[in-house]
Amino acid sequence: MLKLMKTLLIGILMLSLGSVALAQDGPSGTITLWGWAYDSMEATGLIDAFNAEYPNVTVEIVVYPSGDLYQNLQLACSSGQGAPDVVQLENSRLAGYVALDGCLSDLTDQVESIVPNFNAYKWADAERDGRYYAVPWDSGPVVLYYRQDIFEQAGLPTDSESVSALVSTWDGYLEVCTTIFAQTGHPCFANSRTANDARLYEIVLWQQGLGYYNADGAVTVDAPENIATLEKLAEFWSAGVTSEAQPWTDPWYAELGGTGEDTAATLVIASWMGVFLKTWVAADIPGVWGVAYMPAFAEGQVRAANDGGSTLAIPAESDNQDAAWAFIEFMLARPENQITQFAYNDFLPALEATYTDAIFNEPDPYFGGQTPRAIYLDVAGKIPVATVYGQYYGLMNGHVATAIQRFATGEVDAQTALTEAAENIRRETGLQ
Repeated sequence: MLKLMKTLLIGILMLSLGSVALAQDGPSGTITLWGWAYDSMEATGLIDAFNAEYPNVTVEIVVYPSGDLYQNLQLACSSGQGAPDVVQLENSRLAGYVALDGCLSDLTDQVESIVPNFNAYKWADAERDGRYYAVPWDSGPVVLYYRQDIFEQAGLPTDSESVSALVSTWDGYLEVCTTIFAQTGHPCFANSRTANDARLYEIVLWQQGLGYYNADGAVTVDAPENIATLEKLAEFWSAGVTSEAQPWTDPWYAELGGTGEDTAATLVIASWMGVFLKTWVAADIPGVWGVAYMPAFAEGQVRAANDGGSTLAIPAESDNQDAAWAFIEFMLARPENQITQFAYNDFLPALEATYTDAIFNEPDPYFGGQTPRAIYLDVAGKIPVATVYGQYYGLMNGHVATAIQRFATGEVDAQTALTEAAENIRRETGLQ
């Protein structure tokens, strides 16, 4: 008996030593995360699950609003000190940091085998000269949100399929907006002339596979297709069916969550807006909003675009690259963990291996029992690669937004406005 007990104890000791050795061989130390959306990992227990798999890694989260994060990361990359181990970057800002030599770590060896698993258009901003510097987190498939109560007041159908058919093109959408305004007095959507941020314009460019430059890097801000896109949106101003509310301001929130005559009837924006409507912008009116497909620029063309979305990257300065990569792989490359986050925040995963999950076909009581996630998923599969974002996105967006405002207020025509913007961009960037 004593001999048997001795043998068992030796076996248990060897197993324990083996477990310790394995833990010591894995990543260890502390990793600091910068970003604003890690609540989808904390609240769902994914941080705890990561710690269970990597017990020697300590995760510290520093929450930054996006503007503060970009400013601090720029300073850290320029000075070579103070950067985190993992950083959240929006796709609209990513290429600028990828182009900043020595700022982000080259992740090509880690991601080459998983690139096909994610939305193709999400890699465009993460890649430079055939190398990859970030991993996609969520995508921003664009849809049409619409007020079922206002459509009913206007004598229009309210089910998702019928609304999608009515707004099959931007011309059809204009007809719907005109009917709504004539019958109810409600504006169709907010699209400020004096403070336009160019976001809707960028969405319409994206669905056509266009942008601010072409595949060769030449500026296309003044291309005929871009001018035609702006002139198409101008038809909504001419018809008087839009409001002047600026996005992400109190008047805009009131238009989306209110019940008065100033309430907006529709909103063309990414699917991530759904959770904002549910939880704070229009939380008091469940069952009122619906989800349909966005209009195509012309009949038969794509009814899909991207707006926003985030990635995770590792700053080159991080001295714990292995633990940082372990965190990113755990959170973004594993379908079960992406689904857990999606169930929490409704931000569509860029990881396409998640798309067979039953969650995408679940009815949503907030949207009157519709299945909006099925639409999000369908749109995500049709989004073309476009050249809206890029190394100089902030500069380009600023010049184009100003050009749109000058045109919308009657100062110049669309061609003049965009031509002058293009010339300014070429001069300031050195691009052709």
